[in-house]
Formats: sequence, C-alpha cells, structure tokens
Amino acid sequence: MLRLARCAVLALCSAALASQAQAQAVRTQIPVVTRLVQLYSDYERRLADAINRKDRGEIDRLVADDFELRSANTIGVPTPRADWIAQSLKEPSASITIGQMAVHDYGDLRIVSFVMQRAAAGRKRGIAVVDVWTQSGDNPALKIRYAAFQDARSPRVPGETRQQQIDKRY
Repeated sequence: MLRLARCAVLALCSAALASQAQAQAVRTQIPVVTRLVQLYSDYERRLADAINRKDRGEIDRLVADDFELRSANTIGVPTPRADWIAQSLKEPSASITIGQMAVHDYGDLRIVSFVMQRAAAGRKRGIAVVDVWTQSGDNPALKIRYAAFQDARSPRVPGETRQQQIDKRY
C-alpha cells in the first residue's frame, strides 16, 4: 500500500512539472495583444469586410467624410474618399489578413500601422498600411490611409535596420 502511495505521489509530481514546463513554453511564445491593437484590429477587419460585402452603410460609419488615400506611387496626389470607395468596391472580393499591427495613441488621434495580406485571383500581396484614425466620443473615423505594396527586393530606407519579426498570434 505504501508503495502504491509513493507511485501515485511521484506520478502527480511528474505530471505537475510537465504541465508547468509546457505552460511556461506556451506563455513565452505568445506576446500579449494590447487593448488598442485588439480594438483597431476589429475596426480594420470591419472595414475590410464591409468593402468585400460592398456595404456602404458600414463604410460610411468607419470612414470620415474628409478621408483621403495616399499611395506610395503617387504620395503627393491624394485620392479623395468618393474615388477610393468607388475603386475599392470595383475590386473583386478577397481574403484579407492583418498582422504586425502597432497602435500609437495621441489622445483623439490614433496612428495604426500594419501589414495587410490580400489574396485574390490566386495572388497574395502584402500591403504596408499606416492609418490615421480620429476618435469622437465612441465613434472612430478613418481620416487618412498611407499604403504601399511590400517588396522584399526593395533597398532599405535610410536609417532602417532589419530585425527578426516576432510571430504574434491573436
């Protein structure tokens, strides 16, 4: 009986140590998502889904009346809201994933940067996006979007250092 009790205690201790080691490994691999990253991931997802569904009502709720797009190809010539919406609604629906998000909070102004992967017609392209959101009460509004296609072959921007990406899981 004493031998059986020792085996049971040993088994419980081994299981506890194994689960603790496993839990520690999991915790170190998953960074914590901030409240603002979670919130703006939702807003960006809602906007992308509304464009895919061609839901003008939801787009109007999320996009400011004086919105403009600034594309890297023509950064000095903004695309007005109406033109951006019309062109976006012409695009075929695509699977959108959003990653590598960072949110900088400046009171009523939030700068949200992320990589959008857009997969349509068998092609997957990465778009680097910087969105400027304003906050009026509980209603956020997208004011400006800066966007550029990502190209791994591009030379580095002056002052840029390439760092290993953290695998964030949301």
